[in-house]
Amino acid sequence: MRTIVLAFALAMLTPLASQADDVAAKIAGLRIERLRPLDFAPFAKDMAAFQPPAELDAFLLSAGIADIQSAMAAGELTSEMLTLWHLARIQRLDDGLRGMLEINPATLDDARAADARRAGGQSLGTLDGIPITLKDNIGTAGLMHTTANAEILLDRVAKGDAELVASLRAAGAVIIGKASLSEFAGSFATGYPSGGNGAVGGQGVNPLGPWPTYGSSSGSAISVAAHFSVVSIGTETAGSLVSPAGVMSLVGMKPSAGLVSTEGVVPLIASNDGPGPIARTVQDAALLLAAADTAEVDYAAGLSADALTGVRVGVLLADIADAGMGTEAITRTAAAFVLLGADTAPVTLDVPLDVIQQFFTYLSAGMRYDMMPVVSAHNPAVVTLEDLIAYNKEDPKRRMPFGQDMLEKFAPMTAELSAADYAKLTADMHRVMTEAIDAAFAAHGGVEVLVSMANLHSVFYATAGYPAITVPIGRKDSGEPVGVTLIGKKGQDAQLLSYAYAFEQATRAHIPPDLP
Repeated sequence: MRTIVLAFALAMLTPLASQADDVAAKIAGLRIERLRPLDFAPFAKDMAAFQPPAELDAFLLSAGIADIQSAMAAGELTSEMLTLWHLARIQRLDDGLRGMLEINPATLDDARAADARRAGGQSLGTLDGIPITLKDNIGTAGLMHTTANAEILLDRVAKGDAELVASLRAAGAVIIGKASLSEFAGSFATGYPSGGNGAVGGQGVNPLGPWPTYGSSSGSAISVAAHFSVVSIGTETAGSLVSPAGVMSLVGMKPSAGLVSTEGVVPLIASNDGPGPIARTVQDAALLLAAADTAEVDYAAGLSADALTGVRVGVLLADIADAGMGTEAITRTAAAFVLLGADTAPVTLDVPLDVIQQFFTYLSAGMRYDMMPVVSAHNPAVVTLEDLIAYNKEDPKRRMPFGQDMLEKFAPMTAELSAADYAKLTADMHRVMTEAIDAAFAAHGGVEVLVSMANLHSVFYATAGYPAITVPIGRKDSGEPVGVTLIGKKGQDAQLLSYAYAFEQATRAHIPPDLP
């Protein structure tokens, strides 16, 4: 059964096994003009006058949120300087990387407001004054659009901030702009590179080199890897956070279902979707999650380098080996668990073949019943998936520059599926995936965390609503960066973060980009 699972995951995210130079050539061939150029006019004078100290680059290229806050508290750095530094990098690099869809015209005003609060002794906390990006399927009020990287939503402005955005603003986060994504958070066009493309912003490019970006939170990962922001919020339906984070040597986390509100987020499969952090370290991911979630948990305070000592760990070893994740990465992962004193045991995740096959139908149904109502609310003439396909074909160069072959393949799967059928399918998928994960956790007298790699088991944990986090572990034999993915028990997000932190401290495998 695991061969079927891996075939699904790899078909969605790695359709071709090209060499690095072939990837680079194909990326160049997919270059298109943006439908909305990035607008730096509101900051032109400030950016022209900005002369950062010589040591600022070295500091910010390695600093985490806590380091930045310490520097601001000491008067060595301001949020305005910090934001201008990130804006300068976006202006210099994003024409090539395409990680951004829009710049927040109020971002410098927000940074200055954070500085004023700090000067007045009224800082809002750890995220106050920290530049972040938001995946562009997350609703933002006014000034910025929310497009899901789809031409049909190019001029869409959300009615208000999504609930998680309101929480981030309340914490003082400086939203520097909207990050790109695979169109509608799905893979509507096959070909290579996989994911990371859409009509509004074009094809995303991996800052670490000639590797795919995967998706769908490609722009969130690009923006963090390239230092366009300190951290980012992406979303995941099945692998959409962990996959781009892993291939860009970052930390990406899909929290337990419901922990971060999906209100105001353009859905793909509403019952699977979940926003979560992308960061360069587990600590930064923990700090961002604490500001975005609906709970009152100080995740960072619970991080411990000894968290995995004596913990029974279930390793999905057969699937990892079958998927060719690379001898270096597997060896380093195994050595880390030994070093940390964890008790490892091999486990498996098994579901009936027909359920795996039904996931494509489930995805199609989500697009039809969850995604399309957002589209039709903006354009009442486009109600069904078939309408969207026809709309795109009316102006293919502008509306579907990368094609829509996957959309055309998925749509017929649910042409006769009713809303009641979708509700039953959802319940069945959740039940079977939950039973499979629970069985893995119960193996060998019970394990506390499951170990996977990349997005191999995202269909399981995302559908069941269990949390997962990826941490850099090195490279595959091909040279492509990859992350180890830890799957936690539902509701135990704080514990999962602590396990990930312990693993990260033992491995220190983050790969920085080589950018000018």
